[in-house]
Amino acid sequence: MKTAAYPTTLSLLALAAASPALAQQADDNYSITVIGNRLAAEDTNASWSVIDEEALTRAQNGAAADLIARLPGVNVTQNGTLGGVTNLRIRGAEGEQTLVVIDGVRVGDPSSPGGGFDFANLMIGGIDRIELLRGANSLPWGSQAIGGVVSVTTTRPSADGSDRTTGRFGAEVGARDTVRLNGQLRTAALGPAEFGIGAGYVRTDGISNAAVGTERDGYRQVSVNLTNRTRIGETIELRAFGLFADSRVELDGFPPPTYSSFGDTDEYQKTREHYAAATIEHRPGGSDTNGGFSHKLQFGFADINRDNFDPSIGDDPNFSARGRSERLSYSLDWSALGGDRLRLLAGAEREWTHALTSSAFSSDRGKTAITSFWGMLVGRPTENLSITAGVRHDDHRDFGGATTFAVDAGQKLGDLVTLRASYREGFKAPTLYQLSDTAGAYGNPDLLPERARAYEIGLRFGTTQGWFLDVAAFRRDSSNLIDFVSCPAGPAPQPPICAGGYRPFGTYDNINRARAEGIEVEGGVRLNESFSLSGNYSLLSVKDRTPGSALEGNRLARRPRHVVNAALTWTPQGALAGTDVSLAVRHAGASFDDRANLVRLDAYWLVDLRASYPLTDAIDLYGRVENLFDEDYQTVATYGTPGRSATVGVRWAF
Repeated sequence: MKTAAYPTTLSLLALAAASPALAQQADDNYSITVIGNRLAAEDTNASWSVIDEEALTRAQNGAAADLIARLPGVNVTQNGTLGGVTNLRIRGAEGEQTLVVIDGVRVGDPSSPGGGFDFANLMIGGIDRIELLRGANSLPWGSQAIGGVVSVTTTRPSADGSDRTTGRFGAEVGARDTVRLNGQLRTAALGPAEFGIGAGYVRTDGISNAAVGTERDGYRQVSVNLTNRTRIGETIELRAFGLFADSRVELDGFPPPTYSSFGDTDEYQKTREHYAAATIEHRPGGSDTNGGFSHKLQFGFADINRDNFDPSIGDDPNFSARGRSERLSYSLDWSALGGDRLRLLAGAEREWTHALTSSAFSSDRGKTAITSFWGMLVGRPTENLSITAGVRHDDHRDFGGATTFAVDAGQKLGDLVTLRASYREGFKAPTLYQLSDTAGAYGNPDLLPERARAYEIGLRFGTTQGWFLDVAAFRRDSSNLIDFVSCPAGPAPQPPICAGGYRPFGTYDNINRARAEGIEVEGGVRLNESFSLSGNYSLLSVKDRTPGSALEGNRLARRPRHVVNAALTWTPQGALAGTDVSLAVRHAGASFDDRANLVRLDAYWLVDLRASYPLTDAIDLYGRVENLFDEDYQTVATYGTPGRSATVGVRWAF
């Protein structure tokens, strides 16, 4: 895939980070500087990236994780075929320590052991924008935001102020009998009510999940999303969002007669995802103002149902999982001292989570709730200095409370350079699966939240001449990390729940520590009117720091030490105007697949080529070749990865 953020976009981002005036001119809901619609990026003094509509169009289609993997500090692992479990790690944090928000809705799966979001079913065909905030950020977001936050915006409502209807549709075919269809419509034909509608379909024969397998494991998904924005008078705005995705992926397992080695089976999984939210916002000064006072109330939910089937043992599911979370939140935003010197953001939230898992052997049901209060001050003592500080407290019904702090500062050094530094804390609440007290299950109700302390210092360079450079050094110390332990009689200490004999197969406990530290360098330059070059490099060291452990000092699994991304883009002028050609390169260094550092994953290089050509003003013909040199590699041991893949397609925009 190609680099997800491009020089023209990132130069503007760098300028926005250095120029409050430019940032405040943008629309508050969908501006180029809003990270997750909580705080403008120029005020966070954090490391962040944006994949905008230009980058998404250039990517053409595919899985969102492949595009996000091109951003600094990110590594993606996928279990085999398209639709296989896909984890995204930011700065070496676990995949479950990345918070994912889709149109304001938190979308982790409470029924999974780690409670994280599986990127396997997130496709870019119905997405307008992706924002990535790197580093611990629990202050405004709460649990899970230890590695960072990924905020996804789906089809946005019409926002050009007219009542016309616009849209775009695409269709493509490619390797392994892959077919993709997607479309988006935007309209404000109903006056103050604006709508965005998106839909997508993908089907592929896929590859074998098992690297040694010969049978392809296919994937199919149908999805639809809807957004609405309605203004009531001059001061009230209503927003609504809904997304539904139905997916089916074929799996591999441990076939007879030995049941001991990973190989071809006929198993498959069906997943149904429902996400929705409704928001009412009041701006006493008018909906078109960005300063003064505003407040909003939102209710959202995420519902994920998974069923696994094995035709060799029957037609009914052999495993089912039902996870649901509901969140009611209130937040306010107040600007004082002229609107640009002091700003207060605060909020209160209540989240309820429910989970049910069942199999032929056992079932488990759980529910909990968490109440949160947070507040932050954004100050600008001088034209060149910005400071943000805040505190958050989360009260969990089962494990108790967690308080987190954050502070950062940014100082402009002339017109070209901004120096920034930050200290942030993060936490992750134990999941319902990990807390379960059901006899015969694996949970431990005495678990504490995972905690992290993150430090960062960086320099941003940028000009109006089409170049930028961002350098950041960071460290994150994590404690109380939850891991699975054995319960049979042995030397102390053991979790108290082991003493009752209710955990014959083991349980979870807060036993691990880890340290992640590294450097990120990101840059881009417009070489001339036609050529742009962008790239990033991440140096990452993530090690086990558990005192007394036999694994202390080992590298954590599936974290390459070196990751490089680069993209060269050609947009010619003259007779070929409208043509877009890009060459992207990604390198991931060697890593290990296990904590014991015994199973090695070799380094690899991936090269992708993309091109599009305008047939008319409204219709483009496009194509791409991914893994151009047919690199043989793995991101998860024993799982296959796709070889060279060619795709051609056409899209129509009006």
